[in-house]
Amino acid sequence: MASSAELEVMSEDAFQAHATREAALAIGDWLLAGVKLTRPVRSLTRAELEHMATAAISRWITVRASRAAAGHPDPDLIAI
Repeated sequence: MASSAELEVMSEDAFQAHATREAALAIGDWLLAGVKLTRPVRSLTRAELEHMATAAISRWITVRASRAAAGHPDPDLIAI
């Protein structure tokens, strides 16, 4: 765990870029674990993985927002 002196304050854009990169890496791991692609995972570029991550994050937000609007918010999410 990082100490408070080691924590870096990020702008919203920097945090979004960081979250997208981390999601892209997780998607790459998931793809390697057994998803059937029409081409090797190693042929995917980082940009392609980041686009997949952006789409996944956007879908996640859309689903959670729709559930909340229908009166079924996710109890694990904290409103900021």
